[in-house]
Amino acid sequence: MMESNQQTLDTSYYWRINELKNFLYCARIAYYALALGLDRTTGLAEAGLAAEEETRRRMQRRRKALHAVVAGERHFNVALTSHRWQLVGKLDEMIVTPDGVYLVDYKDTDRDYGYWEAQMYAYRLCAEEHPGLPVLECYIYTIPTRQYHLVQPTSQGRRVLEKTLGMLQEITETEVCPPPTSHLGKCRTCQYQRFCNDVF
Repeated sequence: MMESNQQTLDTSYYWRINELKNFLYCARIAYYALALGLDRTTGLAEAGLAAEEETRRRMQRRRKALHAVVAGERHFNVALTSHRWQLVGKLDEMIVTPDGVYLVDYKDTDRDYGYWEAQMYAYRLCAEEHPGLPVLECYIYTIPTRQYHLVQPTSQGRRVLEKTLGMLQEITETEVCPPPTSHLGKCRTCQYQRFCNDVF
């Protein structure tokens, strides 16, 4: 839907928005994927993906999921691209109204691990790059609580996004392993746990 006029452009080297999320959760996840080419999943991660897919199916059956929208056309699994920022991503839900669009991303946890704002800022930049689609609001929908959380764009969110993109570029160029996360509780269910010998 969002890329119909730009299919001839090569976006294979663009940053995936999920890579921003991975880096902000733990920089080593981005390192293992980008520098070493490892793409691993765990049962916990697969369960999260399954929960998001089930949520999409359930949302499609509901006439009006987002309380702030009076009327709008709902789209799911929307491919978004920013050529200016060299970003690509797939948004869980976009609601198109006569006045603009609402962006919604689903999460299988109600805890923000520090990447919600930057991730939604990236989606917003992608959507705003397409004429005629002003972004009205961005939301995180948390599956366990079935609640919407408004994510406002801020200068801090933009700075985090810019810094993260710079760090991702540095990882791919230097292939130097970054320090582990300071929140070691994340490591217990991490798919790369056995690679971090300095942690365990």
